[in-house]
Amino acid sequence: MKPKTFDWVIFLISVIVIGLLAFPSFFAAFAEDEGTLSPDNKFGNFFAGLFYVLRFPTHTLLWPEIADGGPFAFLGGLFVNCLFYGLVIERLVSLLFKRKKKNTT
Repeated sequence: MKPKTFDWVIFLISVIVIGLLAFPSFFAAFAEDEGTLSPDNKFGNFFAGLFYVLRFPTHTLLWPEIADGGPFAFLGGLFVNCLFYGLVIERLVSLLFKRKKKNTT
């Protein structure tokens, strides 16, 4: 039996979930920057803070290129970030299941 090396299902689910979190967090961060997000809005402030995590690595490391590239570069960077986090999550889940199988056998 050939061992699985990459689980596409976990990867795609991770990318979709991160994407569903990234875009509302972008709008919450935008509202915070514009001053229209109330400090009492815990849910909105959580999403605004989450954007600063989800913008890594492209928006953090390549900000001058992203800023000069316009909206397609900005949204494309967010998409690349979602792919990056999907890969990280898939690898972590794979590692955890591999360790769990080793401990049970």
